[in-house]
Amino acid sequence: MRFLVIAALSCQQYLAVSLIYAAVPVVLRQAGAPLELVGLFGLVFFAFTVNFLWAPLVDRYRLTALGRRRSWILAMQLGAALTLLGTALLKPERDQIAILAVSLLLATLAATQRIATLGYVSEVLRPDERSLGAALVGWGGALGNVLGGAACLYLIEAYGWTPAIAAFGLLMALLAGTVFAIAEPAASAAGDTKTAGALLEAFTRRDIWSAVVVIAPATFGIAIAFAMVQPRLVDLGFGLTEIGTAVAAANLLAFTLVGPLAGVLARRALPLRAIVLGGLLLAPGFLLLVPAGGRLGPEAAALVSLAFVFCALAVQTIAFNTFFFSLARPGEAATDVTFLTAMMSAIALAGFAASGFLVGALGYEATFLVAGAGYLATAGLAGLRLRSAAWPGAAVGKAGP
Repeated sequence: MRFLVIAALSCQQYLAVSLIYAAVPVVLRQAGAPLELVGLFGLVFFAFTVNFLWAPLVDRYRLTALGRRRSWILAMQLGAALTLLGTALLKPERDQIAILAVSLLLATLAATQRIATLGYVSEVLRPDERSLGAALVGWGGALGNVLGGAACLYLIEAYGWTPAIAAFGLLMALLAGTVFAIAEPAASAAGDTKTAGALLEAFTRRDIWSAVVVIAPATFGIAIAFAMVQPRLVDLGFGLTEIGTAVAAANLLAFTLVGPLAGVLARRALPLRAIVLGGLLLAPGFLLLVPAGGRLGPEAAALVSLAFVFCALAVQTIAFNTFFFSLARPGEAATDVTFLTAMMSAIALAGFAASGFLVGALGYEATFLVAGAGYLATAGLAGLRLRSAAWPGAAVGKAGP
């Protein structure tokens, strides 16, 4: 039941997230919104880059008698459901600024719920269960992306904006009940005695920043590749429905088929060793994508690239999350893991920003070279850290500053 709820909780968060980045901008553009306004929707994900600032509050305080983790998850989920129900009353043709505003609120609620969910996963799973938990977090997120993106677009096209968005609001309200199927993790004394210093401690932990250095090349590289796979399909003449279907299928299949394999790998290896192996496996694959266009044809090569990018994201998500869970301190799990994911988000945003310039100068194939080099660099850095006896994350479950 714990694992099923972990997948459901991850799905809930990404329902809102994917609706914001995959469905709403498309609808607004079709309703005549200027590109400048559509481009502003990328700002809503800034909440996931700075949510570590309020993570200590989520780590320490409970909102109801349900406990720290369950009360925050339930409140944020119900808040998101109510926000969506309110959004359903807006009209894309006339209320574009208001939809942007509620999207900012929705992203903030999802980012806060992510803090509580990561804290719950870190605390409720044993060290030998973390890789499976990370796999289910990834799979639930993939399912949420499919439902909030492609499925929502289909519903909007078939039934209109108001019925589709209202249906998603009701779905999120129903999914909020999953928190009653789990037990609240036992509170840690560390989380009860510290307040203002928790974030400062995360900032000053050498192992945390070493982890950021290790993951940075791979995160930057895959962000560049991910940002350009869909524009490449557009340039090749794929329609919006075709792109939505291809992205949904690649996302879900990658986390359903490749994700469990990556979870087995992460479970059998130390967290850092799993990153080394994953990087060494993915780097050659990206290099092979470069000549694929000449052998497969541009359309088939673009679809293969899309599928491989999502497979890489599945491997990376599981390996990195397992690593992050191993570094979490008792009672500070949400703060520590959220801080690491926020740093990863900031690095990814830099990759997104650079991707268009790279493609404009060197073409789409250059993104695969950068991604392959990034995974190779991360594998090398993780290998160096693995050789260091002083590295706290070298053993499963061992953590500390």
